[in-house]
Amino acid sequence: MKFSDETLLAYLEGSLDEAEARAVENAVADDSALESRLMALDPFAPVVQQVFEAVPAEAPSIDLPAPNPPQSGAGLLRLLAVAASVAVIAASATFWATRPKALGWAEQAAIYQSLYSSDTIAELDNPPQRLDAQFALAEAQLGRSLNREVLENLPGLDLKRAQVLSFKGKPLVQIVFADAQGEPFAFCVIRQGPDAPAKDVNLAVLSGLATATWARDGYGYMLLGSDGQTDLSGELSVLTDAFTG
Repeated sequence: MKFSDETLLAYLEGSLDEAEARAVENAVADDSALESRLMALDPFAPVVQQVFEAVPAEAPSIDLPAPNPPQSGAGLLRLLAVAASVAVIAASATFWATRPKALGWAEQAAIYQSLYSSDTIAELDNPPQRLDAQFALAEAQLGRSLNREVLENLPGLDLKRAQVLSFKGKPLVQIVFADAQGEPFAFCVIRQGPDAPAKDVNLAVLSGLATATWARDGYGYMLLGSDGQTDLSGELSVLTDAFTG
């Protein structure tokens, strides 16, 4: 079976279904050239390469019981070659089985937001005209309204900026706020496509930030607090009513 680079990348990103992923794994086990292609596409592959480059060229001396009957030199070399092959295969299988799962858009956005501090947003006092331009661009990219009036009137939050980011080619809008203490808040919207499943609100702590995520009608939403203990309930109630699709 032949696999395109797009399919192999999807396997590495964890976006194939179980049957497709198993087909790739079975093929890789039998095809060293396919494994080389997969390794070339995988950003974690150099780690494995460095590990094997660090293996000593000469194997350490090990005391083994004498075989009965004694094996010939060629036979012993074959035995060592088989053992080495098994070790390499086991290490490779462990690597592919335990490699980190690709991060989703919410995890990536949380990592980005966790870099913000009060100093980061202190200078983000955009005039109304600039905010107009930012929201116009963001709404054009998303293909939907961002309910700016709702965002400007969230209790205890001061709207600072709207910027367009991207995740795997999909527009991701980050709207930044300052809370009453000047700490950063954010609300993110991503266009996932008409076939994306709806999801109920899920509360979690990502990258040290309290988050709430949900999805409706092809869009994903996420509210992020300033730390892991932020109470999001007030803002979340308003936003889930305003962004139901």
